[in-house]
Amino acid sequence: MQTFKTFERNLHEGLANLHDPTYQPPALLWQVLGCQPLQEGKSFQAAIIQAIEALKPTAAIAHQDRSRRIHDLLTYRYVQGLTQEATAERMGFTPRHVRRIQDQAVHGLAQSLWSQRRWEKSERGVASPIEQTGSTEIDGAPLTSGARGATDPWRAQVQQELAAMQQNAPAAVSHMGSVIEGVVKVGQALTAKHHTQLTVAPIPDELTAAIHPVALRQILLTAIEKLVNRCPAGEITLRIEMARNVITISVAGGPTVAGALPNSDLIQSLLADPGGALHIYRSGETIVFQITLPSTAGAADTEAVPVLVVDDNADLVTFYQFYTANTRYQIIHLADVQRLFDTIATEKPVAIVLDVLLPDMDGWELLSYLHEHPDTRSIPVIICSVIRREDLALALGAALYLAKPVRRQEFVQALDRVCNRVAA
Repeated sequence: MQTFKTFERNLHEGLANLHDPTYQPPALLWQVLGCQPLQEGKSFQAAIIQAIEALKPTAAIAHQDRSRRIHDLLTYRYVQGLTQEATAERMGFTPRHVRRIQDQAVHGLAQSLWSQRRWEKSERGVASPIEQTGSTEIDGAPLTSGARGATDPWRAQVQQELAAMQQNAPAAVSHMGSVIEGVVKVGQALTAKHHTQLTVAPIPDELTAAIHPVALRQILLTAIEKLVNRCPAGEITLRIEMARNVITISVAGGPTVAGALPNSDLIQSLLADPGGALHIYRSGETIVFQITLPSTAGAADTEAVPVLVVDDNADLVTFYQFYTANTRYQIIHLADVQRLFDTIATEKPVAIVLDVLLPDMDGWELLSYLHEHPDTRSIPVIICSVIRREDLALALGAALYLAKPVRRQEFVQALDRVCNRVAA
């Protein structure tokens, strides 16, 4: 079975041999790249260089932006064939930092190629190499959000784009009346084509959901599109209810034609990080997409709980800020360990989220210091790292350990556990 991990390993090998005229790429590489199998070397090299160039951000993107760093590193290391040391000098990094972000850059390129090739094949109605092998990394997830692994490249790409939206509008929430109005305008163009009627039940006043409005619009339009193909000349009804700070959106279509229940990877991906859920079921001749989301009711009245994140990966901290949007937690980011105690004294965090791989100090040493110092020993520390050493983290005084990559629900639940423990 061909999987994304296999493809990523093949891509690492292919990049290392990019300028070797005798190199023969594995079949999976040229399949995903769309190269001709009888001209692997030439077309493979051209396809890789084109894929790297496609990652180049616009001139408006800052020099320190992650997307620009990834593109520049891939260009220097593989297109130009520079050593890690020469690349570090060009980019103004240490060789150690280049080694760290090199794997991230290749992983990002692999994600882009894998997901792009899959959807190109899908649009042409042809099974991709991934789908032919029966891999479940992209399709076939259960009908509950958050069930897919964080290693799914397409899902990870969705998360990155959501995080970018949240970074540009960190306080964005969905005002249901406005979102539904926009959905109806677009959705009616689709339903009219299929002679299907789209109706909306009355929406409660001042109802807001803890999700970016762009994401919610895509969720609802996707549900409508799925249903309109199942109930031609029928009716689709959109209904919204709220109970106990949970918003339930039902998109129901009927009468439907026979067949298996539809599913949507996109909806599940968009719901995962806001802590939403998707349930699809049949009721008589009607198929219902039931979507639940946390409401923002009462969030403004909740006192902010400061959480200090010590991590040199600013892009990852953006995810944490996105994860905690419209919760009681306020993420404070610190990349410079030298300012740690000044920041603690100023911000008075209730908890600390600590990475292990820090540029200025070993995270294990810092954890021990925080645990032993009288000014910080009462502050719970959550170790969040790619280094899988939970026993060591707890032995050195950590309150909890989380393995990267961490999902929203897991991250917020960890904060709840340590912060509620402090309050008690």
